[in-house]
Amino acid sequence: MRKGEKVRRRSSEADRFCYGIAYHYLPNPYGPEHPRLVGSYDLHLVIGDGGWKSDKFKFNLKFIDGNKDLEGSLKQN
Repeated sequence: MRKGEKVRRRSSEADRFCYGIAYHYLPNPYGPEHPRLVGSYDLHLVIGDGGWKSDKFKFNLKFIDGNKDLEGSLKQN
C-alpha cells in the first residue's frame, strides 16, 4: 500500500481511497494547455474469476491548476 492510500476489504469486495492528480491536454492559444486536477479517488472493487475489478470510480476534486477554463476551451475548439 502507498502512503495516503486506504483499503477496506470485506470478503469479495473492497473500498479503496487514494490521493491523485489528473493531467489533461487541450490546445489553448491563450494560456496553459495542461489543466491539473488535484483531489482524491474513491473506488469500489469486486473480485471475480479474473481477479479484482473496479465497478465504481469517483474523483473528488479539491482544486484545478493551469488551464482552469477547461470547459470554455472545449467550446472554442
